[in-house]
Amino acid sequence: MSHDTSDRLYTQREVDNLIDSILPRGECDVRVIRADGSVETKTLRNVVTQYGLNRIANRAIQAAGTTPYFVIAVGTQTAAHSLGSVQAGLGEVIRKTSIGGAGAQSREWLYLTCTVGGFADSVTSVALDSVGITDFPNSYANPSSISFGNMLNGLGVTLANSDLLNLTVRIRIGSHDLGHST
Repeated sequence: MSHDTSDRLYTQREVDNLIDSILPRGECDVRVIRADGSVETKTLRNVVTQYGLNRIANRAIQAAGTTPYFVIAVGTQTAAHSLGSVQAGLGEVIRKTSIGGAGAQSREWLYLTCTVGGFADSVTSVALDSVGITDFPNSYANPSSISFGNMLNGLGVTLANSDLLNLTVRIRIGSHDLGHST
């Protein structure tokens, strides 16, 4: 007797893997180096915004007439992000230029890396929970500068004076034509 595979029940992990393979997402590697030498690591997934999807596919790897993403912003917001997330949803406290400028960029991947120091960057005892990438090194609330390519929350890091936070943000680039809004 043969069984129709359409009647098969799928595990939550299988469903999650299928969704992850369809939705455009990126990742952020989080590494906290404590003053006592201990190291905490985790990898978090992010939501790539609609603006980011279009811009990453079109311009993240080319600087002709535009600026590639080269800045990582860190904030305090804990609310979940969506395609419509903007700067105000980050709770931004600091922006850092990626080590090596625009980082590694190709038609397949974009990644940026930076390090934030507790005392060095004046973020000691601040509950850092969100991260996003942008193409502008200065932070201000201006609708024309809302150009975050992705955002994530769940960072869950509070630095002491001698602690370091190393972040590597990755986005898989592809053709995500959502109306080519930018």
